Amino acid sequence: RVTQDLVTKCNSVCKSRYCCFDSYRLESSCRASVGEDECELFALCEQMITADGGVVKTFIELDLQEFNDDDTIDKTTSQEMIEKEVYDACYFDTDESRVTQDLVTKCNSVCKSRYCCFDSYRLESSCRASVGEDECELFALCEQMITADGGVVKTFIELDLQEFNDDDTIDKTTSQEMIEKEVYDACYFDTDETRVTQDLV
Repeated sequence: RVTQDLVTKCNSVCKSRYCCFDSYRLESSCRASVGEDECELFALCEQMITADGGVVKTFIELDLQEFNDDDTIDKTTSQEMIEKEVYDACYFDTDESRVTQDLVTKCNSVCKSRYCCFDSYRLESSCRASVGEDECELFALCEQMITADGGVVKTFIELDLQEFNDDDTIDKTTSQEMIEKEVYDACYFDTDETRVTQDLV
């Protein structure tokens, strides 16, 4: 259950109340102003605070923090975990139906710390030399998220057009249909109260 999606969602829910915990060092304590009862509601959030008082950003950090009893990192296991997480978040091969906003969000979340591995990425300088070839290779699938101008794909429409639009022209009708479908899938709940969740919001 320790996935990048869990880390992202947990950080999103907890970010306003990390200040409840003495172990959090990135801002002053808010326990007195927020109140004990409010802080207790966020008790699970403390698992996201790192030993140095920051916040866990990747599922690997959380996994190692929670389940690595002897404080040593098995490099092979760690590399396998990274490779699996990148694959699970970003892989769509030639299946255009797998290109969704959820895939783009998850892939960007997993890849953001290693876009600097690719020469095509122009938003910061290369980190390939400092990170190392082996580490960068684990994130090879992330390169598909880099746009022609060196930025990063933000929407499933951009990714779909980048990967599957052979004639380099944008079919406006298809694009509008894709937007409409994504909005519907993300926001529609009609009279079904069970669909009204924090994930939908």
